[in-house]
Amino acid sequence: MPYFMTLILVLAVLGILIWMKESKNQWAVLGIAFVVGISIFGLFFWQSRQSSTSLRVVGYASKLFESDLVKWNVTFQKNVGTAELSSGYKAMNSDVKAFQNYLEEQGIPDKDQSVQPVTSYTRHDNYGSMTGYTLNQNITIISEDLDKIGELSLNPDFFAERGMVLSNSQLEYLYTKLPELKKQLLSEATEDALARATEISGSAKTKLGKMQEARAGVFQITEPYSTDVSDYGIYNTGTRNKSISVTLTAIFKLR
Repeated sequence: MPYFMTLILVLAVLGILIWMKESKNQWAVLGIAFVVGISIFGLFFWQSRQSSTSLRVVGYASKLFESDLVKWNVTFQKNVGTAELSSGYKAMNSDVKAFQNYLEEQGIPDKDQSVQPVTSYTRHDNYGSMTGYTLNQNITIISEDLDKIGELSLNPDFFAERGMVLSNSQLEYLYTKLPELKKQLLSEATEDALARATEISGSAKTKLGKMQEARAGVFQITEPYSTDVSDYGIYNTGTRNKSISVTLTAIFKLR
């Protein structure tokens, strides 16, 4: 209901209530009360009819893009006997340093590498007796050189020649300009919603008014041409090339 109509109605009701209080004519009071009731009902009925003159559409936008950052997680593992824990730590340290030197030789600087402390846990046989230790140490490489990291991660020669055991070796492809890309997608989804609303209102011979409400959905970042969606959004890091999409629900006033 427009603001000025609401204000007029409130002032009118207040004035009538004051007049009714001072008036001693019972029939006049009842008549005025009836007129006020009918007026209020009519205004609220008009408002309910007006609220239905809106159009709800869903805009959509998607884009293919390529990652510009890669994260390589590598975990070295060693199994040693019960009396070999000290030598196991030394061997693990030697393997990690050799790997770091290898990375630098391949053009991956030390600043792109992050080494975590060694973790260890005991191993037991089926009867519960301790048989030794398992040592793990993780190193993470974050680099903008996607081609080089991809090449190194897929070449097992360095590890095989030294008898290194990897319990994990995984690549994650990321994108550093994601906030800007999301803004662009929201703008395109809004334009798509407007285009859809314009087409629908034009076909229905009605005039499209201003946008009253807009609500963006969650972003779906998947491998290219994937049909996967999630209510909480998806961020696939397993592929270098990705697809991002978003929906935007908009409500337009119809005139």
